[in-house]
Amino acid sequence: MIKVLHVYPKNDSLTARFIHLLMDKIESKATDNADEFKRLCREWQPDIIHQHGSVDVKWQADARWVVSPNGLRSTFDDYYAVVARSPLEAETLRALGAKRIEVIMNPLVTKQVDIDETAQKMMQVYQKVMNSNPLALMEEATKDALPVILKAAIHGDKRWVEQEIPIPSIQQPRLLYIYSSLEGINSLLEKGLSVLGMEQPAHDAFECYLPENYTVPSSITGTNIIGMLDDIQRNGITLIRLVNIYKALISDSHDDEKLLELIEENDYNALFVSVLQILKEQLHLDEGYFPCPPEDNNNTRRLRDDLQNHLRL
Repeated sequence: MIKVLHVYPKNDSLTARFIHLLMDKIESKATDNADEFKRLCREWQPDIIHQHGSVDVKWQADARWVVSPNGLRSTFDDYYAVVARSPLEAETLRALGAKRIEVIMNPLVTKQVDIDETAQKMMQVYQKVMNSNPLALMEEATKDALPVILKAAIHGDKRWVEQEIPIPSIQQPRLLYIYSSLEGINSLLEKGLSVLGMEQPAHDAFECYLPENYTVPSSITGTNIIGMLDDIQRNGITLIRLVNIYKALISDSHDDEKLLELIEENDYNALFVSVLQILKEQLHLDEGYFPCPPEDNNNTRRLRDDLQNHLRL
């Protein structure tokens, strides 16, 4: 169940009526009081805060925000979606710079829709919000399981991860499936789970919000590690790019000395030692495959942050 907390300004009876109609269809809570808002956030820990109209900027919470401006002509920060009441309002908001705009009409102000249709569309928005940036919602146990699963997939043999078996049961299979889809590693996830004899997550269709200009990551395959480092330099670090460097490092044709010469020639020393550190963390690359010692430095931290945050909105 997605826990939604509606917040709205005092003395706005129309908005209050609309919210309570929604609450009859979607299990949620609502308040127009800042103190109660803080209490509900602390005790109930909502997944989504849905802000209707203008509320005090001090109303902050560690949750995903959806905003219904209700005529406000201002920009908003740190939101996942903006809900416009009409196509005209959507155009106005778009001109103001708003992104991820959904048009959902209010049955109290138009006869074009009823509350059932409105609630269904609103629930779809909430689900899209919760499908977005899935890594941020993953429990540590699920995050810890992923490198083991991927390493088992790369080698095709669970003996490579014997010391890390059994891994915790995955309590968030849908999030793991969504994340692997967005990272372009679904086939690896399936193979790794199969190698480990673990249950496959359901491959249900999903919608989510994505950063502008997002494309499913791809990568150079084969053994050309310099080309792969070029790819990371140009297009950023992703799991699939790390996987393919891992595969190249463990291939029978790989030559450490030759690689280090090429890295020196291409001035990739700083990048490569940081990539090795990320490979160690994200895919548990064994030390025997390190052509040189990895380094955890400012460049590594930047790559780590890029990897963790590139699906953020």
